[in-house]
Amino acid sequence: MKKVTLILLIIFCLFSCKQESKKDNIFSLNYNKNGNELTLIFENNTSHDIIFPAPNTLEFGDKNFKYFSTQGGKEKDFPINVYAIIENNQSSRFYQKKLDSIYNAFLIEIGNADFIGDKKPGDGNSVFYLKKMGKLKVKYNLTIKQSSPIHKYSSKFKQNYYPYDKVLKGNYPEAEYLRRFSKLNFVNAKFVAQPTIEDSLFLNISHNDANK
Repeated sequence: MKKVTLILLIIFCLFSCKQESKKDNIFSLNYNKNGNELTLIFENNTSHDIIFPAPNTLEFGDKNFKYFSTQGGKEKDFPINVYAIIENNQSSRFYQKKLDSIYNAFLIEIGNADFIGDKKPGDGNSVFYLKKMGKLKVKYNLTIKQSSPIHKYSSKFKQNYYPYDKVLKGNYPEAEYLRRFSKLNFVNAKFVAQPTIEDSLFLNISHNDANK
């Protein structure tokens, strides 16, 4: 009987520790839409403060096309373009300055100093500081565009969150300066690249929603 009890205690401890460890690594994200304003809701269920980047433009893909986004160099290829740009003055000023400084230094290093200061509102990334067990709401303005000639069209659009975990490990143009930022000494906070997306955002959009 004692042996069975001991085994059950060990199993309970392993399960409990596993669950606690999993919870300690949960940095999650879900969405809320109100008219043409989108809100990203970040929740930090870890045991430490975190610092993380968020994209200045949210990309949406049309289910009728294979592309990740309807916004960018292929805009004319899509019947409707859907994207969202972050509202101003929401990031952590202190850490945003550090990221921007690293970005500018990187441009100089690769011989692109002429591009310093040319960033548009939707370019790049914003940096946020979120305390342990806290929540943070980040707001974006949704844009729905249809170029002339206007014709009837409707589809489902999926919001595709920027894959920071893959970018930091891969050979992307922005990967190096983000990697350098991620390796800074954040004292009591921890850099976290990718939240768990709890609620993928899907929008049913037609020509009636565009250009408003």
